Amino acid sequence: MAASQDKLLYLNAKARGEAIRMLYALGGEKYEDKRVDFQDLPQIKGDLPLGQVPTLETKHGVLTQSNSIARYVAKKLGLAGKELWEEALHDVVIEAVQACIDAYAVPNIYAWKVFKFIPTPENSEQILEDAKNKWIKVLNYIESIAEKRGKKYIIGDSPGLAECWLYAALDFCKVGCPDLMNLTPWTKGFTEAVEADPKLKKYLAERPKSLL
Repeated sequence: MAASQDKLLYLNAKARGEAIRMLYALGGEKYEDKRVDFQDLPQIKGDLPLGQVPTLETKHGVLTQSNSIARYVAKKLGLAGKELWEEALHDVVIEAVQACIDAYAVPNIYAWKVFKFIPTPENSEQILEDAKNKWIKVLNYIESIAEKRGKKYIIGDSPGLAECWLYAALDFCKVGCPDLMNLTPWTKGFTEAVEADPKLKKYLAERPKSLL
């Protein structure tokens, strides 16, 4: 496995850092996976560019924002498409999926369903149903992209940025929607294909356990 100067700083959780970790596993490049507990985050916030994680230290400088970090790592490792159109399709998947992630992440569903920061709203079932329907719409759209491509995965015959991002997002949101990774026949097949990739299979089996 190739060496790297990269250092990823994120919580001891999957959430917004997991797609990045999956990309490093796919690319076969070593990096430092620095994990901090949630309760320790306030102590280091002042040293972070935007006071938040993830950050990625590279030989060029420090990157912030999970989407930007994932794109950088994917391009560095040749996992963001072979030409401009493929790169654009990877970006489309990221942006489409991000809206679904935001529906669950704090300060939304997980604020009351997981962390209990706020009381459960009276219309909680409707909120969960709306979030699930948003996922169905996005998954159907991504399936249409995959069908037009005619490849093993969404964009190509091997997993890359879009596949890592979608899988990590499904994994994150399934706490609020337990059947999410089997929500449609295509989603079930996609999940199984990602988990069957030898490098990702090894990473997923060995990664630290966490709820989110």
